[in-house]
Amino acid sequence: MGIENYNTTPANNGSVLSTGSLVEGQAPSTLNDAMRQTLADMRAFYNDPQWIEYGIGNGSTTYTRVNSTTVTIGANVINAYHVGRRVKIVDGTATTIYGTITSSTFNSPNTTIVMSFDGGASIGSGTITSFKIGAISSTNTSAPTNVASGGIIMWTASSLPDGWLLADGSLVNKTDYATLFGILGNSFGTATSTQFYLPNLTDKFVIGKGSTYSTLGGTGGNSTITPSGSNSAPTFSGSSSSVSGSVSLSGSTASHTLTTSEIPSHSHYLFADHSMEGNNQDWTRVSGNTWSGGDGHSAGKQKSASVEYYQASGSDDFKYRIGYDTNNATPSSHPSSPTGSGSGHSHSLSGSLNLSGGTVTPSGTVSAPTFSGASSNIINPYIALSYIIKT
Repeated sequence: MGIENYNTTPANNGSVLSTGSLVEGQAPSTLNDAMRQTLADMRAFYNDPQWIEYGIGNGSTTYTRVNSTTVTIGANVINAYHVGRRVKIVDGTATTIYGTITSSTFNSPNTTIVMSFDGGASIGSGTITSFKIGAISSTNTSAPTNVASGGIIMWTASSLPDGWLLADGSLVNKTDYATLFGILGNSFGTATSTQFYLPNLTDKFVIGKGSTYSTLGGTGGNSTITPSGSNSAPTFSGSSSSVSGSVSLSGSTASHTLTTSEIPSHSHYLFADHSMEGNNQDWTRVSGNTWSGGDGHSAGKQKSASVEYYQASGSDDFKYRIGYDTNNATPSSHPSSPTGSGSGHSHSLSGSLNLSGGTVTPSGTVSAPTFSGASSNIINPYIALSYIIKT
């Protein structure tokens, strides 16, 4: 027994001590024992002041184990055992476990309290010997806090700290979280008669409320996007045109002198005329065209030449013609006079081209382009943490 058994009615405290008595007419020795026991109970309480054995708030209490997470108390104590308040239990196996109240309801004559225990612990079998609640309440607490009710922070663990809920859009009880409901109201969903909605930040980024995003609790956006749109068909047009104009060509070929190697192969025969004057030259025909002259010349074919003698018309003079045989003659000894100029020559040229044509207008068709696209992820690199809200 301890201070948890004290009664708020003084007359009911005569026999609440484990040693001594405070009833009327008690012996002095029992009074001394009672005073010493009271002091011991107070000292025991202050050795662990952050936990209160509340019970029913007025005398000894019996705790009934329903299952591994649920306990009932035979009184309406939901104000003390409210959601979010921490608990410390010594179960029937003498094991001490810690947890947080997740639900507290009264159905006369009992208050049913459901808890979530740290590290997945559970209430062992047997009779619970101690059921304490945290001295600091999670609602209307006297302890200062850095985050006011309705504040949201990021959280790094799967289990939640005291006085916080996961901001996952859940419906929660208006009575259990009266302060939070007074702040949120219907901002994140229309409340029912007994419940209201928490903000839902799961799989979402937060954007600051302003002129563009002006609705408190407004949502929108996508994690992926598929391009869409339409393509206008291009048009084709052209003006008519006609072909016309003229081309003139004039000039001359380049001057070129033929070289010896460029002249076809050919031979020349050289002839010489010789006039024989004087009347004292007697010529005697030998035979045919062969004569013998008085000047000592011998008419007839020589070894390297042929000789033709003839009488000039109306004269007694004779002339002879010597033709050199190409097989035996030496032309360089009697060259002929040069023929041709030996200079270059050129050919003039000219031409013209007239163009004409009919009128042509370009024509054709242009196919409309098509558009297609698959959805694309537009999320930046990220790390996932929980958002929690202060109750």
